Amino acid sequence: MHSIKSYVILLLTVLVVNTLHAQTKIYYSDIDLFWKTFDSVHTVSDSATQVHLIQTMYLEKGTKGLKELARIRNWTPAKFRQSIFTHPGFWTSVRSNTLKVKAYTADFEKLIAAYKKLYPSFKTPDIYFMIGFIGTGGTTTETEVLIGTEIGAADSTTNSAGLHPFLQNYFKDNPGILQIVAHELSHTQHNGGDMEGRAHTNLLGACIAEGMCDFMAELLLQHPLSTPYMRYGREHEKEIWEKFRQQMHGTALKDWLYNGVDLGYFVGYAICKSYYEHAPDKAKAIDYMLHLDNEQLTELDKFLSDSGYMQKPK
Repeated sequence: MHSIKSYVILLLTVLVVNTLHAQTKIYYSDIDLFWKTFDSVHTVSDSATQVHLIQTMYLEKGTKGLKELARIRNWTPAKFRQSIFTHPGFWTSVRSNTLKVKAYTADFEKLIAAYKKLYPSFKTPDIYFMIGFIGTGGTTTETEVLIGTEIGAADSTTNSAGLHPFLQNYFKDNPGILQIVAHELSHTQHNGGDMEGRAHTNLLGACIAEGMCDFMAELLLQHPLSTPYMRYGREHEKEIWEKFRQQMHGTALKDWLYNGVDLGYFVGYAICKSYYEHAPDKAKAIDYMLHLDNEQLTELDKFLSDSGYMQKPK
């Protein structure tokens, strides 16, 4: 009896540990740390002291995720200082939105739970919310989602005067922090995380990689994505496809991705959605898309052919 009781206790302990290990770790502390630094910077007038404060109070004391994104994006305290004093209206107006992100914790957890239902092999990433200098909405590694909250939380109420027109338009139609996280989650399931042009692939492969993340986000959120490129893509699908098919085996991305228009996201999304709809086994289709090697160009062509998208009336 004693041995059975000991076994049960051990089993329960293992289950609890595994459950805790699988829980999503979400970090918001960098947001508060940034604003503490921001306020301190405004108490001194010497630029060298301001740069020193940003370095020692924020970049050095931040989370592992903050340090990782700073490394990936080459963040420096001088760049932060320049942004803070060049765009004071932006920073004042976006502050309250960034502080509201914590209220979405339950929603982020629901996204993770939904993903695990769709894809039981889902590897739960750590999610970090931090603040940059209006340079990136975020990226991923294989184990982390790294969100630039000042962009992710900005909206139509944010003062975007003097910012790049792309950001001004993005803020007006910002899909929201939940959709951003839903998109980025799929990048963590790829080998190498978010490649963003680092993979040795062609235009078709790059667009499939981004579009698959949008398609998965739509499944997770259970509603069509509402972004300018999605709306325009649905209305002009035929002409977009005709232009894309002529360029898809090339390596130039600038007309399709990361340019503010981002119609390549729509094309990749449409291809992945068509593949999923034609697949008899939906779970197997998701697994295949997540493991599609974008550097195997013949495999990309086969995926496009199997999707049935080329034959789809547009």
